[in-house]
Amino acid sequence: MPYDADLAASDVERLLPYLEYFQNPGSVFYHDVNGYRCESKEIGSFRKTLDDVGFLMVFNWSEWLAENEVYRDLDNPVGSSIRSADLVTLRKLMTSYVRGDRFNEGLFLSVCMKGHVAEILLRLRELKSSL
Repeated sequence: MPYDADLAASDVERLLPYLEYFQNPGSVFYHDVNGYRCESKEIGSFRKTLDDVGFLMVFNWSEWLAENEVYRDLDNPVGSSIRSADLVTLRKLMTSYVRGDRFNEGLFLSVCMKGHVAEILLRLRELKSSL
């Protein structure tokens, strides 16, 4: 699916099964290999699904983060901002996390562990009926 395409409810539906994994306090998000944290196979599968459904967008994500300061600091409590975000904001935020991980290895794993990805999926579940 091309980047920036409109998403259908069925596209979002493909992402929602991961919500349980990201919400489960017993989930293992990574394993150590020779002193490096490697993402779990579930996170790898989630990333692939993001690509498969065209969830990620092409835009200047670093500029967007500079304009949306609440999301820039990963330690900010972003739950309330995510809970009121529209679909485009959720897509831009997830894209920023995925793209940012290329320049700051471990960033995506960090947002998974902090619950940001679970918050995004919860909000997507709410928005799905309006797609």
